[in-house]
Amino acid sequence: MKNMKNINLFLVAGVALLVVSCGNGDQNTSFSGKGVPPRDQYIAQIKKLEMEMHKSHEINNETSILAIKAYSDYAMFFPKDSLAPDCLFKAGQIATAAKKYKQALALYQSITSKYPDFKYASESLYLQGFLLDNFMNDDAGAKIIYEEIIAKYPNTTLARDSQAAINNLGKTDEQIIEEFQKKNGKK
Repeated sequence: MKNMKNINLFLVAGVALLVVSCGNGDQNTSFSGKGVPPRDQYIAQIKKLEMEMHKSHEINNETSILAIKAYSDYAMFFPKDSLAPDCLFKAGQIATAAKKYKQALALYQSITSKYPDFKYASESLYLQGFLLDNFMNDDAGAKIIYEEIIAKYPNTTLARDSQAAINNLGKTDEQIIEEFQKKNGKK
């Protein structure tokens, strides 16, 4: 349960970080024409969508779809740009918040495979396990991811959280609470 609260706080903080945009373009343009729009047009569209998302305290499905696409397209068309993994991570956060778990999983997998040195690569890996564990009912897949975190990032909070998650795989919330209470001498 502590892991769930930590992840929920992480996701809320991540969505809040959307205030920090993927660039400095101030234009309010939309994509038009054929081919790949210039980088500045993508950045402007992302900023516009971020402003829309910040106006509401809830995830708007249409805006989330557009934002995920804008971030993903940016990373696809500008994969060597230093902002590409940030955009994928933000897209993953929005997809998670919008309950598009398969899409979020794919975005986080893209980060760990294409950008293994990204500052949030370890978090991206953990979030894969978290999604598999908590939303996609894939305990076996989650265990593999959690074990990978323990092996790659030993002596970290993520490794400790991964071990705790492994220990709780397949258990109901009631079972976890009961074990916690027994461990702490409560009835």
